[in-house]
Amino acid sequence: FEDARRYYKRAKKGYEEQLGPNSEKVLEATYGVICATGMSEGEIIEKLRPLLQRMVGALGEENVVTLDTLNSLSARLRDSGELEEARKVYE
Repeated sequence: FEDARRYYKRAKKGYEEQLGPNSEKVLEATYGVICATGMSEGEIIEKLRPLLQRMVGALGEENVVTLDTLNSLSARLRDSGELEEARKVYE
């Protein structure tokens, strides 16, 4: 996890400097940092929720990165037993 997180953070920093904090590349790298941290599923879910809101605001609901993150959040909710919450996210 440590190597992956370091590389994601490095990429995120470079993208932020070149493209701005709400670019697709930065938001995608932020997703990678969150998932590569070794946090518990519950902690990852709590980090993905605000990231997803940020993605929707910056990229739109139909953007492929937004949709991929939405799918990942839904699957994580489902796998952690939060079926009703997962259903809401899928819809």
